[in-house]
Amino acid sequence: MTVQFNLFGGTVLKLGTDKHHGAFLDQIDRLESVGCFALTELGYGNNAVEMETTATFDRATKQFIIHTPTTLAQKYWITNSAIHAQFCVVFARLIIDNNDHGVHAFLVRIRNSDHSVCNGVRVEDMGHKIGVNGVDNGKLWFDQYYVPFDSLLD
Repeated sequence: MTVQFNLFGGTVLKLGTDKHHGAFLDQIDRLESVGCFALTELGYGNNAVEMETTATFDRATKQFIIHTPTTLAQKYWITNSAIHAQFCVVFARLIIDNNDHGVHAFLVRIRNSDHSVCNGVRVEDMGHKIGVNGVDNGKLWFDQYYVPFDSLLD
């Protein structure tokens, strides 16, 4: 519940604006929109300086393209992601016109309304753990995954 309400919901609340709030925050509070928080990468932990995941602005479509360029860039040990999350706050390097504007947060749908994984997203369960196997932990990859302009939490 900490991830749902503090990391996911809290980030949408604090970094998002009116376009991200309203009914969506109510859905988060009622567990109708379950989310996860994808900062940690396999190769870099939460070291934002080294983070590789990108969100490249495509001027032609006015969308962002979320991409995991290497194995080390996969989002790793992401609570709620393997089974339950429909949405994810993804931290990625914002690239505009080949210029890196640092790490920003994006609100990204990772599962469709029927709970199938969205095309362009790959999700894997972390598998059996030594303890606390009831916790939903996973890995996330994005393959040139287009998200709306309003996904940027600004």
